[in-house]
Amino acid sequence: MKRLLVLLIVLAGGVAAAALTVPTNAAEVNGTSISQASLNSDVSAIDGSAYYQCYLNSQAYLSSSGGEQLPPVTGAGKGQDGAGDHPTATSAFVATYLDTEVGHQLVLQLADARHVTVTPAQLTDARASLSGQISQVMSEVLQTAQGQNVHYSCSVTGQPLTGEEVLSTVPASFVDQQVQFVATASALQEDLAGVGSSATDLEGYFLRHQAEFDTACWTVGVYSSQSAAQASAAEVAFGTPFSQVAAKATQGGPQTCEMLPIIASELPSTFNVASLPTGTVSAPIDDNGTYLLVQITSRTPTSYAKAAPVVAEVVQEEGAKATQAAITAAERHSSVSIDPRYGVWLPEQATVFRPLTPATSDVLNPSANEAAVTSASASASSG
Repeated sequence: MKRLLVLLIVLAGGVAAAALTVPTNAAEVNGTSISQASLNSDVSAIDGSAYYQCYLNSQAYLSSSGGEQLPPVTGAGKGQDGAGDHPTATSAFVATYLDTEVGHQLVLQLADARHVTVTPAQLTDARASLSGQISQVMSEVLQTAQGQNVHYSCSVTGQPLTGEEVLSTVPASFVDQQVQFVATASALQEDLAGVGSSATDLEGYFLRHQAEFDTACWTVGVYSSQSAAQASAAEVAFGTPFSQVAAKATQGGPQTCEMLPIIASELPSTFNVASLPTGTVSAPIDDNGTYLLVQITSRTPTSYAKAAPVVAEVVQEEGAKATQAAITAAERHSSVSIDPRYGVWLPEQATVFRPLTPATSDVLNPSANEAAVTSASASASSG
């Protein structure tokens, strides 16, 4: 499994030309071309948006638990001839994004083979989902060691960027392209979950699992140790209302009401909140070293009109594993050709391996590289 589907969804984009004269197509995937023009357009959009680059950097950092960093978009040549100059993409960036673009094309082909299409309503949902994903990423990165690094947060005020702020800095056509992919990938997940992606399919799933989408009011207490959580549970057993006990926890707050799948997403996956009886305080729940006590105080049915977005997310999650398996199989059995300027397709690894050293004729502004080497050598000599 080379990549998670979320990375396919998030790391969307293209590559820039590494030479003045290049073939029309950067790659072909099972006979479908990835054109040079579309990739140049994408990389121009990304290069022109510091906010979008911060989002991509943050997504890579978070999804790899700090182990992955995206290469810079452009390298030698940027700014050499003033505002009208065309920057040269780094070979590492080219290979990373062309690899992602190949993955995107495979997803679109899988969807087409299964006759999966998207509606205007699904596109609207996908746009909101993409914006929400970006907002979440930009908020989460501020809580990490890179929170003060402007290459990740793009923040000088300490406030996270929102998805709408990030998307407003790239062309509408670029956003539309990402939205189309998110919608198609989401519909494919729903289809491979065995549910289907139509509104009728999703409503049918809801009716078969209606209690799982109840709106529950709940209280949580967060404790620094298991013994502290057990002591609080004992207080409840002796008659103290949990709302009072939770208020004294390391972290705890007033009761809130949300649909059960949303509550579940905020708790460790090992805990089945839907099975917790109403009014009962849970046993201590291990949450990476801290411990939680949870109480559901009430459950009421949720209408499908309100639950519909959450139903889609639940079905997509159910289909994620099957979708990833289908992508992996497609990667290894597809016919993929890559323009040599961008790298080589390795079918056994299903990845684009970037060229180690480009030919001088393939560099847009070779003198920029020579100047950089001279400068670096001079600095080394003076040190």
